[in-house]
Amino acid sequence: MKMRHLKKIRVALSLVIFLFLLVYFLNIHNAWIDAISTVFLRLQLFPSFLRFTAVAFSVGAMGFVLVLVLTFLFGRVYCSSICPLGTLQDIFINISRRFMKKKNRRFVYSPNKKLIFRYSVFSATMILWLFGSLFLLNLLDPFSNFGKISVTLIQPVFSWVNNSISFMLQGMDIYTVNPIMAQSLPANVVAVSVGIFATILIMSVWRGRFFCNTLCPAGSLLGLISGKSMYRIAFREEACTLCRRCEFVCKAECIDSKERTVDHVRCVSCFNCFSACSNQGLYYENGFKKVKVPVESTREGLEKRNFLATVAGGLLTLPLLKKVAVSAPVASGQPGMIPTGTSLPVIPPGSKSYDHFTSKCIACYLCVGACPTNVIVPAFFDHGMQGFMQPKLDFHKSFCNFDCVRCSEVCPTGAITQLDVPTKHTEQIGIAKFMYESCIVTVDRTDCGACSEHCPTKAVDMVRYNGLWLPEVTPELCIGCGACEFACPTEPYKAIYVESNPVHKRAIPIEEDQGPRDHDQDEFPF
Repeated sequence: MKMRHLKKIRVALSLVIFLFLLVYFLNIHNAWIDAISTVFLRLQLFPSFLRFTAVAFSVGAMGFVLVLVLTFLFGRVYCSSICPLGTLQDIFINISRRFMKKKNRRFVYSPNKKLIFRYSVFSATMILWLFGSLFLLNLLDPFSNFGKISVTLIQPVFSWVNNSISFMLQGMDIYTVNPIMAQSLPANVVAVSVGIFATILIMSVWRGRFFCNTLCPAGSLLGLISGKSMYRIAFREEACTLCRRCEFVCKAECIDSKERTVDHVRCVSCFNCFSACSNQGLYYENGFKKVKVPVESTREGLEKRNFLATVAGGLLTLPLLKKVAVSAPVASGQPGMIPTGTSLPVIPPGSKSYDHFTSKCIACYLCVGACPTNVIVPAFFDHGMQGFMQPKLDFHKSFCNFDCVRCSEVCPTGAITQLDVPTKHTEQIGIAKFMYESCIVTVDRTDCGACSEHCPTKAVDMVRYNGLWLPEVTPELCIGCGACEFACPTEPYKAIYVESNPVHKRAIPIEEDQGPRDHDQDEFPF
């Protein structure tokens, strides 16, 4: 096979992976899409490693090992072919180059003078991770960023287009396209995703794969391995004519055509150089042979040693910010005016415990996009700095469907372990708490009972008290699904709310002849 064909293979493979993962994030599912997308999910570097540690070192979660092996053999093929954010950057690069003047389309070799900055960011990310904070990983991991962009920016556009087509077809009595419930996300969450999108777009248009070689922790880790890869791109000096075509198309800016050298630490194995060279002046050589190395790379080890102690020492003195409760003024005399709130955010069923969830979740938003009731939302700083943008369940917005386990099926990191429906029915993620002083029954002396009516496990029952029918919670039956909190009509605070369980427990299963209550979810809760 001729070397110039490698680029065509790489482009085809990267587009296939990109499209399958994008479709998965857009919540388009069937058996074969799910099966293929799951394979590609398991090949994402940091999510795969987190899943490997979360599910008792499962062999099925060892995709990161394959990525490391491929990197050792052929360099950073992950960055060019498997990483969806890498493909998105290539799309930005390709489109922007079409609108530039010909001389401005060229990339030019850039000496690798940013090693200290690059590996300082990487070291800070890893040290914070070791100390229990995924703050930087949630901000910089390429898969996490691709998920934020897909769910926050692309999915709403897709939903709008789908619903517009659906309503148009329904006007013609055609019902082949189903409408989609549009996701409504907080403005601060959208702002973060817009900032990430704009940063990656600007860096791609300006300097190609600049993000991959400065900020990306996956790129930094794989660069350490690819610098010692077995097979690497090299020059045939007798065939090279110093035309610089290979350098002009190198989006990693790692080819120095004058010196006939390639910085393999930064090379993302896009194979553009093979396609550009008309004289076969480039080839794959055995990396264990003695090769000419750029001067910058020879100083790499010294530079790393110089900054590691400084970065580590500084980070060890940084406290990891925790969630701090802010007291709110208490007002009475009206329903829903007494402040309520769980001490910890309620996390999805299957998360095992709060510590497990926050130590494994990279805020990729797959669960957010997949949730059919839209109860899972990014929490911004609700988890503190160490859990920046990780999801939570917002029962003011919706409720957790009694028979749904979709979030546990799509989670790529094992932060949400997979559940079956019977197990979900007894998974106690929290316990409902009733606020007597805030209920409209006691304040306005008006009949209600919405919380009891919509409780799927009959944990909330109505009992007689001083001539009124008031809710009473049986904690052993409650699973914390939030149906009662969502149904409660009091505002701004609910008269019944779910207090999160730091460690998830098991509720007593209800008898088959006693529940769950049937209700029309199209009219839920009123």
